[in-house]
Amino acid sequence: MTFHGGITETILFNGWHINNVSGMISSVIGIILLTAIYEALKSYRESLFARTAFLRKNQRESRNALLFSKVHFFQTFLHVIQVVLGYFIMFIFMTYNYWFCIAVGVGTAVGYWLFAWEKSNNDNTNCCL
Repeated sequence: MTFHGGITETILFNGWHINNVSGMISSVIGIILLTAIYEALKSYRESLFARTAFLRKNQRESRNALLFSKVHFFQTFLHVIQVVLGYFIMFIFMTYNYWFCIAVGVGTAVGYWLFAWEKSNNDNTNCCL
């Protein structure tokens, strides 16, 4: 396998087959959006976890009640979606088409810039590098 820049590709499924420049451009835009959505989901899950952890500290619920809570089921559902999207993005990158690889990088940067800016602005002095 080598990196290449062709415009004839099948991406993830047989139904996502491109063989022209307009298909390549729209696929690159779609990959950027998919990767940004992945970053948004990741940031949302982190903030949801932080909020629920704070609430759990203030409540005296048993561990079994937390295991079967609606929030935990929702977090589990979101985790599955995030893992599946992550594998899709990995498979897209593994086409070795450098346009798609660049799209994954751009989508990651755009998604982090849009959705994780609060995390980078927090003054967290409890952490060491």
